[in-house]
Amino acid sequence: MRVVKTSQKDGLTRRSMLLAGVSMAAFATLTARLGYLQIFKKNEYQTMAEENRIKLVLTPPPRGQLLDRNGRILAGRRQHHRLLFEPQIDGQVEPLEVLEKLKKLVPISTQRLKEAEHQLKRRGSAPILLKDYLTWEELSALEFQTPNLPGAMIDMGEMRDYPLGQMLAHLVGYVSTVAKNDNPDSPLLKLPGFKIGKNGIEKSMEEVLQGQAGIRSVEVNVHGSHLREVSRKPSVAGKDVTLTLDERLQRFIVERLGDESGAVIVMDVHNGEILAFASNPAFDPNKFSEGISANYWKELQENERNPLLNKAITGQYPPGSTFKMMTGLAGLEAGVINTQTRFFCPGHYYMGSHRFNCWKEEGHGSVNLEEALAKSCDTYFYNVGQRLGIEKLAEVGKEFGLGAPTGLNVPGEKGGAMPNSAWKMKRFKQPWQGGDTINVAIGQGYVLTTPLQLAVMVARLVNGGYAVTPQLTLQNDAPDYKPIPVKQEHLVAIKLGMDAVMNKPMGTAYAQRIQELGMEMGGKTGTAQVRRILQRGQDQNTLPWHLRHHALFVGYAPVDKPRFAISVVIEHGGGGASAAAPVARDVLRKVQELYPNIRGIQLLGDSV
Repeated sequence: MRVVKTSQKDGLTRRSMLLAGVSMAAFATLTARLGYLQIFKKNEYQTMAEENRIKLVLTPPPRGQLLDRNGRILAGRRQHHRLLFEPQIDGQVEPLEVLEKLKKLVPISTQRLKEAEHQLKRRGSAPILLKDYLTWEELSALEFQTPNLPGAMIDMGEMRDYPLGQMLAHLVGYVSTVAKNDNPDSPLLKLPGFKIGKNGIEKSMEEVLQGQAGIRSVEVNVHGSHLREVSRKPSVAGKDVTLTLDERLQRFIVERLGDESGAVIVMDVHNGEILAFASNPAFDPNKFSEGISANYWKELQENERNPLLNKAITGQYPPGSTFKMMTGLAGLEAGVINTQTRFFCPGHYYMGSHRFNCWKEEGHGSVNLEEALAKSCDTYFYNVGQRLGIEKLAEVGKEFGLGAPTGLNVPGEKGGAMPNSAWKMKRFKQPWQGGDTINVAIGQGYVLTTPLQLAVMVARLVNGGYAVTPQLTLQNDAPDYKPIPVKQEHLVAIKLGMDAVMNKPMGTAYAQRIQELGMEMGGKTGTAQVRRILQRGQDQNTLPWHLRHHALFVGYAPVDKPRFAISVVIEHGGGGASAAAPVARDVLRKVQELYPNIRGIQLLGDSV
């Protein structure tokens, strides 16, 4: 038998005690840490656990509607089904495998699949939009197979709807998916398939129409799959916006234009409300909102009549003879003529050795201001322009809305050009010449206007000389417009000339007058040259379409108490009297039929 010495016993006892002490210290440390976590860090870790269990999901708000002045929908909304894919994170099923199965059930574009694969790498488990506007057949197939497709979801989305289609496309605009330069840092803009205004009023009033996102609190399991909805904060719909437009008048105008290329503006001369805004031809905003096809885009781009161009505010045209009211008014204001001043027109006018032709080869004889406007005598206004000078002429033109954007709340408005000597020096580094003034005096040369500017010009001429500006949203109170510093008798003289254009046999548009008593109109025809005239009196219909002159007309009605102003531009229409005046006549008759009780009563803000 082995005997253990006392010293050995003591060593074993010390090691046992040391080991027990270390174990007790470790246990004490673990107990203290556990107590610290459970007591002092309870709230922090409880919050973290809750965040792992609860997932916050943004819900898109319904977009505000655009309505006409009588409550008719111009841009509405309707629901549709769409396919979303939210990849599971449990590792049991590869997301790409699910995508392969999905594309066998419904057609998914190659581009959308590539985007989905990119989003899978970039956004983890965020929902991905695979297909919009599911058909009933596609919906049925997906509903049947969804249990076998982890992450696939059928969702109810909102679709923008434009009942008028292309009839109002340029003004209303369209919505489309968010691009990289559309502030994608906003969480709302990251929602699958979320769309924002890309053009027209849809873009300029985006903040009003967009609304505020809602929030859903969803309980998820350890794999990220949805279990149940815990709570919901509903989204706030965007505000509906009531516009000054009349849907009935807009339809009438576009149907009246038919295949013509051009623009028509109708506005209230007192408060500036735009009742119709047509640019023709146009595009279908519904196709843009749904996702435009390559074939449709190519068709639009190759159309020589430029359906993508908003001609009403971005088309810039020489005003032609519609500018002669500015020349006549400037001459009266400067005192270089009076209403009875006469000039003789032999069919041309000489400045030095240079000859400027009147449109009428045999001339108009001796004419005063009213006769010159009625007959559109170029020679009369050559004389006025030469005596007046460009500076005073440009000053009056600018007072009546030419040469600068009107401030309409629609993207892309052009300012045209109301030139003077400083403008030419800055633009071409050349001094102003007398011949330049002669050309501007009849609305040719460097002067350029938009159809909207021409409507504003007429409104200011016939409303007593108030600086009305175009309005698109319906207001309870009319803006307080400042008077333009011109004499009332001079405005009356110009209106008498515009009256004679339509209602006296000598007028260039007498054949196109409104014959119904009490609905008569005043106006002015114009023809804008697109190339140098090589032969006076040439029949424009014999020329190729793109070589014909632009046809213009500006006018107002009723003639005795003006309320509506109109501008019409028919691209390559040939002549203002033959192409533009008939359109203006029909439109001014129609708007008076729609609003028969306008005399002295502010009714345009009321529903009819």
